Amino acid sequence: MNRREFSKSLVASSALLLRRIASASSVRIEPATNRTRALHEFEKLQFGVSFHFSMNTFTGNDYETGGVPASTYNPTNLDVRQWIRVARDLGARYAVLTAKHMSGFCLWDAANYDYDVAASPSKTDVVAAFVAACKEYKLKHGFYYCILDPHNEGKFDWDIPVQEGYYKLIKQQLTELHSKYPNTFYQLLDITWKLSADQRWELYELIKKYSPHGIVVMNQAYYQSKRNLGRICEPKSWPTDVINTEDTMPPPEGHDPHVKFEGKTYYMPLEAWIPTGPPFKPLPPMNSWFWRPGFTTQGAEKIAGEYIDCRKRKTNLLLNLSPDTTGRLPEEAVATLQQAGRIIKKS
Repeated sequence: MNRREFSKSLVASSALLLRRIASASSVRIEPATNRTRALHEFEKLQFGVSFHFSMNTFTGNDYETGGVPASTYNPTNLDVRQWIRVARDLGARYAVLTAKHMSGFCLWDAANYDYDVAASPSKTDVVAAFVAACKEYKLKHGFYYCILDPHNEGKFDWDIPVQEGYYKLIKQQLTELHSKYPNTFYQLLDITWKLSADQRWELYELIKKYSPHGIVVMNQAYYQSKRNLGRICEPKSWPTDVINTEDTMPPPEGHDPHVKFEGKTYYMPLEAWIPTGPPFKPLPPMNSWFWRPGFTTQGAEKIAGEYIDCRKRKTNLLLNLSPDTTGRLPEEAVATLQQAGRIIKKS
């Protein structure tokens, strides 16, 4: 082979290699068809807690739209370590924080954004404090991020598609969270039907870029969960690694993780996401997620019974807790959860 032939061969080989690399890199990351190590770890953890704490806590409205100034958020005795310590003592093994709820208010100093803790009287980065507390008490950490956002969308509408400007902000903030906290265990996205299928896929892959072994959950929401009990995945909650049922217990026969979606079988565990608050009067079938004046935690026997039923039905329990305006879990809630923990330990 002369020099010219060698050069042609080298160029051809290089081109082939580049095509193979491009082809490999274009393979879509998708939910698992078999139980992976990450999903097995998720199932073994069995019990998690979420914390609903945001602008809603200070207005007393679960559906706070972000029309109040940032100064409304002002916890007087913020103690995130207390939240996680109570969760650890209850037996929880992972914890999820409302990094941004539907009010649009961010619990960290978000880049190029003025509706967050940095613009409030209480400038503590709650996300950073939460991650640090989870590491201290050995709970895996996760985040909640709401797609519905009247503050940034300009109006309160459950169904209007996300516009490009706001979608750019969603990507910016999720990138910021996951680049700052890579290998985050869990990310829950809520009200995902407002996104297009392409947008959901893009966010799924974005999160996996920073947390390749993390769990991405696209919440099915209340009425969808009541309808299907986690037996199927709703199309507008796809792609997801886990099926989440909101304020809904798993089916009596237990959950079969071999779930079909568009003719293909995936391995998707079930997580029952259960609030511990009283009924939410504007939406009577649902219970409250955020603390408000007069908030009373549900009984210890009920909470412990939900844990026991989820365990029997091969389902994780994600139990929601609600810090008050001081920034702590109220004493009545702590006492109830301690009693529930004692019942759980005896079960």
